[in-house]
Amino acid sequence: MSLTTSSVLHACVKASMLQLAIYGLFPGYYSRKRAKFLLSIPLGIYCLVVATLFAVFYVQLMWTDYINDDISQRDVIKIYCYMNVCLCLINYITQWLAMAATLRYQNNLPLLSTLNGLDITLDSIKHALLLEVFKLFGFPLIMLLTLIIYDWLQFSKLSWMNTFGTMLPIYLGNQVNNCFFGSIMLTTGILRQINVLLRDIQLEVNRLQTPLELQLQKPYYRMQRFCELADRLDELAIKFTHTTTNSMSYLKLTGVSLVISLALNLVITTLGFYTQYQAAADYIFTENIYDITQPAVHFVFLVVALSEFYFLSRLSQQALDEANETGCLLQQISLQHSVVDVRFKQEVDAFWLQVRTIQYNLKPLQFLELDGTLVSKIFATVAGFLLFLIQNDLTLRFSLK
Repeated sequence: MSLTTSSVLHACVKASMLQLAIYGLFPGYYSRKRAKFLLSIPLGIYCLVVATLFAVFYVQLMWTDYINDDISQRDVIKIYCYMNVCLCLINYITQWLAMAATLRYQNNLPLLSTLNGLDITLDSIKHALLLEVFKLFGFPLIMLLTLIIYDWLQFSKLSWMNTFGTMLPIYLGNQVNNCFFGSIMLTTGILRQINVLLRDIQLEVNRLQTPLELQLQKPYYRMQRFCELADRLDELAIKFTHTTTNSMSYLKLTGVSLVISLALNLVITTLGFYTQYQAAADYIFTENIYDITQPAVHFVFLVVALSEFYFLSRLSQQALDEANETGCLLQQISLQHSVVDVRFKQEVDAFWLQVRTIQYNLKPLQFLELDGTLVSKIFATVAGFLLFLIQNDLTLRFSLK
């Protein structure tokens, strides 16, 4: 792997861990002396202070709005903010409770050794890296600019404290999920490169067994070459096992946050569509003035929530496809001819058995499988909720006439 690619991936991992520590989600550090991740008491105190200040401020704010009846079902942005406050508090609790398991996972993760054994170029992962950066910073920036424009149009002034207070829970609530998204990005890149190398092995093995090659090559050369290919296949099998099992293990650590975040986006998507309907229905039935600014802001947040579903679904499906492709390539390796080395046959069979035994899948808390059908499932669920809500609203409107 090129030095540039290694440096970029290493920097991404460090930046992700640093962010989690700053936001109070990860009270650990990497000890160069002991070459392992350790729990830090000072960082633990800092994380506790950050979480306490966050909880006191926003819980008090939520309680005040609830007492004063300032929370409206049409205020999608405020509801989205407060739902993310709850998600952040749950993240703090679950991440601290899972700290021992997280440290064990990090200390047993052979990330760098796996990457260094594969010739991954920066061009092959640049699109995934750009997508991760856009998800990490692009979405919050879009929502922040939307809120700034909305405040300016509605109140003719900018309230930086209100805008920052609204965006902070939304940004923090996605940090754990962004880490999982980054892990899937790495998993997909590694599996894709494993398949590239495996495809080369498959083509060479099948070529060595053609009648022409059998006449041109001596048995000793073929035996030596099959032995070398068996060694390469064994290395790929180890990397495949580490990559897929560690990916599913990390999903277990972030599963609670991911499921709650998906449920949150599902609710906000339904509420966003319903708010758009209510604005149009009020204009049609009651002839109220249609204020385009608030529906437009809600639409931006709605697009962001739907994009979260789409990107997660797309990248998860790519990882699953690459894992399935590994099994297909192993099946395409010809093992029928007598010149195939016995050890190479054993490596192919062992690799295939690992692929079948692992059964790579992404199903957080065994609740909802992350694959290409996620978006269609979400739309079907949202459509069902909307049909029920709109039917009730229309019934109420016509009954009042």
